[in-house]
Amino acid sequence: MARRSPARSPEADYRARADRELVGISAAVLASGNPPPSGDPLLGIFVLLGQPVGPRPLEALSLSLHAVGIPDAYVTFTATDQLSRELRLIEPHLLLAVGPDAAREIDDLQHPLRLKDFRDAAPGSPFAWKRNTTGLLLPPLHPALDDDTEKRRFWNAFKTLKSLL
Repeated sequence: MARRSPARSPEADYRARADRELVGISAAVLASGNPPPSGDPLLGIFVLLGQPVGPRPLEALSLSLHAVGIPDAYVTFTATDQLSRELRLIEPHLLLAVGPDAAREIDDLQHPLRLKDFRDAAPGSPFAWKRNTTGLLLPPLHPALDDDTEKRRFWNAFKTLKSLL
């Protein structure tokens, strides 16, 4: 008699499928010249970081995410041609666009279920992007690295996350 493997939970099956899909996404993102996505795709918090991407913006974003209590948010980047795939896989309940190029890339997808475009959102003001997904437009991160006024502007908008968790 053949042995049957123990039954797996639906969550474990989904995690395994997501992990397999993320391997392909990560390879494509690396091929685009960006670092691979990071964080937990099943957390439901999706951060799209606009260009330029480098060690300083990544560290600043990581510190900001830790400060609001979501260090494992899924972080990916513009200009990778993987956004549609990533959004389908993750189906976030919270979608953050960091900077105008991130907002434009999301809007360019013309998601059929969107209720509002990011270009029509005010930075730091949550809105219903689609049913069950809150959108949040943030100012670009790169200028905030060297300018105190831009840093305050970014952080004031970013702190809105605390009320959404």
